[in-house]
Amino acid sequence: MIVAAVALVLTIFLICVGMPVGFAAGVASLAGAAWLFGDLFDPRVATMIARTSLDKMNDFLLLAIPFFLFAGRLMNSGGITERLFDFVSVLVRPIRGGLGHANVLASLLFAGMSGSATADAVGLGQIEIKAMNKAGYDHRFSAGITAASALLSPIIPPSIVLVAYAVQAQVSVGALFFAAIVPGLLMAGLFMAWVSYCARVYGFPAGARATLREIWTSFRRAILALLTPAIILTGIYSGIFTPTEAAAVAALYALIITVFVYREIGPRRLLAEVRGTFIDTAVMMVIIAFTSTLGVVLIRSGVPGELALFLASLTESPTVLMLLLLVLWLVVGLAMDQTPAILILTPILMPIAQQFGINEIHFGIVMAIALTLGLLTPPMGMVLYALIRVTGLSYDQLVRASMPYTLLLVGLTVVLILFPDLTLWLPRLLGYKAAG
Repeated sequence: MIVAAVALVLTIFLICVGMPVGFAAGVASLAGAAWLFGDLFDPRVATMIARTSLDKMNDFLLLAIPFFLFAGRLMNSGGITERLFDFVSVLVRPIRGGLGHANVLASLLFAGMSGSATADAVGLGQIEIKAMNKAGYDHRFSAGITAASALLSPIIPPSIVLVAYAVQAQVSVGALFFAAIVPGLLMAGLFMAWVSYCARVYGFPAGARATLREIWTSFRRAILALLTPAIILTGIYSGIFTPTEAAAVAALYALIITVFVYREIGPRRLLAEVRGTFIDTAVMMVIIAFTSTLGVVLIRSGVPGELALFLASLTESPTVLMLLLLVLWLVVGLAMDQTPAILILTPILMPIAQQFGINEIHFGIVMAIALTLGLLTPPMGMVLYALIRVTGLSYDQLVRASMPYTLLLVGLTVVLILFPDLTLWLPRLLGYKAAG
């Protein structure tokens, strides 16, 4: 346990002083392995780190990550976000606070193509905030709902976070994707309910009812983008392609509609997006490689067994265990981004969840949502940092603006823990055995 404590503290310290997450985990893994084997130059140290890193990266599922990243980048820079926002804005324009609802709905649709909260906040967020400010909405309210709605991207499939969990937990990506749909819709519903409340309290404006011609025109401009999540999920469920192949199809589809149909992206821009995808993928692979070695160090030091004994001494209830782990996830989210946190915690906590009889699909969805909250909370809050440039607000102002949504999501996570069927009924309905 001393080895584990030192490795974790060292990882968090290195992240806080500015070292990239992957390298911080790598240094901590090296130190932990050296402690375990008694010598930094013991051949077993290098063998363990190299073998674990390569084994984890040599997983077919991980091919989905660069394809989804590439599709998201193309959608963000190829005029898709503007078309989506225009379409949903026309639909909800007559409702008081309609642009707040459009903000959530556009992010919900974009989440089915991107999987990245920061991409949503920076790309779609600029369009949303500009439109809301022009319509007379309070600037801080606009920033808060934009930050919150961006959290839909890591949850609504295709989700890079859920792919990372599937790799570590060795569970069905398809089951995870479908299990995330209902929680994602509940998130969107909560945000829209809060928008409705604020619209009544603060008197946000309502627009004129759209004509059928306006609705048809905006729908026609957005239809090809709207088909993306339908193609992905239908293809996975029908068995036409695997989740990894679905990612490749999504990337190809995004390439076709942005380059050849909409013609928003030229050769130079396309090359820049390819280069950006390579960089993002390399960063992700380094994180996956070294957080996996850190997980092995923690497992070899006996953390799962010790933690299981400690939690078993506190409760025998799976529900209470999940509530205790929720506190852990919220704390971890304060200091670590969700993907590395998932990669580190899954091999430690999964044996405990299995010991308590918790379904691994339900466990993964709840953990993903809980860790996603870290995107809105200091000192990490990566979505808030991304919105500083977009909104011109300070970090403190953005934290306060997003606080109501953080509290709403904590409440939703508790509800999901108490009622597992909210996550499991859809994959069960579709015949996924992993859902129980």
